[in-house]
Amino acid sequence: MPDPAADPSPHKTAKALAGLAALACVACCALPLLITAGVLGAGAGAVVGWLPALAVVFAVLAAGSWWLQQRRRGSCSCGSVRADREGCGCGASV
Repeated sequence: MPDPAADPSPHKTAKALAGLAALACVACCALPLLITAGVLGAGAGAVVGWLPALAVVFAVLAAGSWWLQQRRRGSCSCGSVRADREGCGCGASV
């Protein structure tokens, strides 16, 4: 199993959750205007009440996911890093 700290591919969970939070914020502002303009029906009004809470939940999940990714990435950071049998280690290169 590959070491998560040595994985070069970026994880996109935090970005996706932040994008969903931004989308919920935009929808929270846009839906009342669209309902007033008659573009959307009154049934969409039931969703408007939940959007601020949904945006906050997505933002908290994005921040938590980002924090975990940073914590995992920094688990093997030190002055000089050398590769050994266990994936990574701190110490002088031999």
